[in-house]
Amino acid sequence: MQAAPTENRDTGHAPVHNVSHSIGKNTFFGIIANIAQVGTRLVTVPIVIQHLGLGGYGIWNIVMTTATYMRFGSVGIKTAFQKYVAEATGNGDYATANNLLSTGCAIMLVLSLAGLIPLAFFSRQIATAAGVPPEFLKSAAGAITLLALIMVMSNTGAAFEGIVMGGHRIDIVRKVGTLLTVGEAVAIVIVLHFGYSLFAMASVMGSSELLYVVACYFVSHRVVPRIRLGIKSLTRTVLYELFRYAGSYQLVNLLEVLYGSILPFAVLRAFGANQTGVFAVVTRVVTSAVILQEAFLSPILSGGALVYASGSPERMRSLLTKAFKVTWGLSLFPLGFIAVFGTTMAYVWTGQVDQSFRVAFWLVCITGLFRAFSLLSLVLYRVSGRAVLDNVRQVLRIGVIVAIVVFAHQLGFYGVLAGLALAELVGMLFMLYALTRTFPVFEAKSLLPDALRLITAAGLILGVGVIASHVPLPAPLTGRLLATLRLAEVSFACLLVAWPVLLGTGSLTKTETRTFLSSILPRRNIVSDPASSDVGD
Repeated sequence: MQAAPTENRDTGHAPVHNVSHSIGKNTFFGIIANIAQVGTRLVTVPIVIQHLGLGGYGIWNIVMTTATYMRFGSVGIKTAFQKYVAEATGNGDYATANNLLSTGCAIMLVLSLAGLIPLAFFSRQIATAAGVPPEFLKSAAGAITLLALIMVMSNTGAAFEGIVMGGHRIDIVRKVGTLLTVGEAVAIVIVLHFGYSLFAMASVMGSSELLYVVACYFVSHRVVPRIRLGIKSLTRTVLYELFRYAGSYQLVNLLEVLYGSILPFAVLRAFGANQTGVFAVVTRVVTSAVILQEAFLSPILSGGALVYASGSPERMRSLLTKAFKVTWGLSLFPLGFIAVFGTTMAYVWTGQVDQSFRVAFWLVCITGLFRAFSLLSLVLYRVSGRAVLDNVRQVLRIGVIVAIVVFAHQLGFYGVLAGLALAELVGMLFMLYALTRTFPVFEAKSLLPDALRLITAAGLILGVGVIASHVPLPAPLTGRLLATLRLAEVSFACLLVAWPVLLGTGSLTKTETRTFLSSILPRRNIVSDPASSDVGD
């Protein structure tokens, strides 16, 4: 965001933050929230499959994909709002932030009404065009209609979540989200128990969305009381900035929604409901790995904006290097574990056995690794306030995936998944190029030492897990119980050697350990300069 005129600035004191402490704390609670989300899915997905079948779960996944589109890429404008509020807490210019958020929220309401009301009216035609089987058509169409109406309110209320996150209290929204996630899972189990189907599940999800918006509304008034949305703050003067930064960020996420919705529909039409279910299960399991890295992205946006505003090239270089190292650590180990033991995890979780699982897990895990670095690069690029090359990345990825879908029948199921990995690789390489253009202090080759150490550590840890998987269990067991105990045995062995291996390979230093622990434990002394941190230590 461009610097606002000095007469608009509020001279009140900005909140006190230490960048590393804030990033660590918010990441930690983000991980907890994401673990809760994955944990509830571990419970609910097998129940959904039990009541609706693997094909029914595949159709529910299609409904969820449609719901993602209904969000209208609101995560984009929400993230832009987060950046505006974070800057206001540092420079005191709350007047400009109020103008930006009020005007942007009004625009979001108009766009949501224009885009989602027609979707609600033509939900049956959309479900039919997507290939939803007749037995699920009525319930799926009703679910789409209900979610379209609810998402109008949810998209507009996304501004309040952005306010809380921009006020450096991402931990609060994560706590609220965790509670609602657990409640939503319990409610879905109850409605399925009483014989209800997709429409009832959508009602539960929609109610959770509305409660989340209401909670963020009240919390935002306490976290950043100087941010107030209202008609008086609507102004044309901020339209250029909104379209330049928030609008382009919105475009990024709209393109992301389009990109993410192409493959599930293509798999359904090309390979049927069963392969759609396989793809959905594999994707859900792999998602449990990437939640760690995704929890890191919002804090790094707020913290990175402060470091970039400080004007210190050395701190920015250190932030970039450490951000990539953290991403290696948060992505490589869990994705590697799922690639090796994913088939067992799917069997333990759902009771399903399919010959497509093994290769599908490897391909989707590779995709997840490329995606992790691509997303990190996108967020770091956005820290600079620039807003072009990340949209180019989206167009490149969509172009690759559309070409793959055109030849889906010739490529087969595995070929389509390999094409998805190729699309993410193209996006990752392009965003690394974008970072080198944006930050002269950034050199991709400087990331190699940390990458090699972490790859070595991951190989050693997973090797121990493979060895442990061949250790005989004391009692003769079969079926899912045997698989569950085997998975627990492997997990325990990996955790047992993880710490010494990380220290022994130099992947984790004692200073980094102390920094992380201090971010999640109570601290009495916090650095008072918002721009200062131990990022450069």
